[in-house]
Amino acid sequence: MTLTSLGVVVARRQSKRLPDKVLRPLLGHPLIAYIARAALASRLSRVVLSTEDDEIARVAERYGLHSPFRRPAELAADFAHDHEIVLHALDWIEREENRCFDAVVMLQPTTPFVLPGTIDACLETLEGSRAGCCFAARSVSEKPHWMFVEQPDGTAITLLDGHLEGARQHSQNLPPAYLPSGAAWAVRADALREQRRIYATPLRMVQMGRNRSIDIDEAIDLAVAEAIGSYEGFSLTPLQADRDR
Repeated sequence: MTLTSLGVVVARRQSKRLPDKVLRPLLGHPLIAYIARAALASRLSRVVLSTEDDEIARVAERYGLHSPFRRPAELAADFAHDHEIVLHALDWIEREENRCFDAVVMLQPTTPFVLPGTIDACLETLEGSRAGCCFAARSVSEKPHWMFVEQPDGTAITLLDGHLEGARQHSQNLPPAYLPSGAAWAVRADALREQRRIYATPLRMVQMGRNRSIDIDEAIDLAVAEAIGSYEGFSLTPLQADRDR
């Protein structure tokens, strides 16, 4: 069954580690431009921007991404919950535009190199399964079996139960592990409302390549993205109208 879907790009002005992050230039365009073009070139039924900031809205508008409302201040705070931000956008659009959506896709500007096909694959996974949420993920080379946490008394213990010996010492004996790439989360609207979380169970994931999965939190990440984008020849994903020319 084809799901009607609302894409919600979430972008707020304040960023503790990298101020004005989504407006910073990357390969000649503001960071937010990349997710705007990818979302608009995907099969999402509707795409909106959720922001509290007028300048972010103006810049996004130049790349075709509209912001029909302003996010309330309490949902732009440091520890606002993602599901509340997305539900606010979903409820607003459904109420004001008198329409309903089967799924909502949360999209973050901080993973700029995501392709429209990855967004589509998350939706298609929902359509072909009983998943409550399908998110974009990347493989990790740092095995969680090799990770330690420090105790209050200063001792170190393994993050996962067990000891770092035997089969655990060889990566080929360990199962592959994945992290959310930070690009896209497709969630069934009813599951989002019932479970009140983005990671609505059952969960599935769609894999992204590591270079496409660069996630920008700090200035060094932006420098890495610039280098990777230049090396790989990444650029803004064209809209369908651009492709048809």
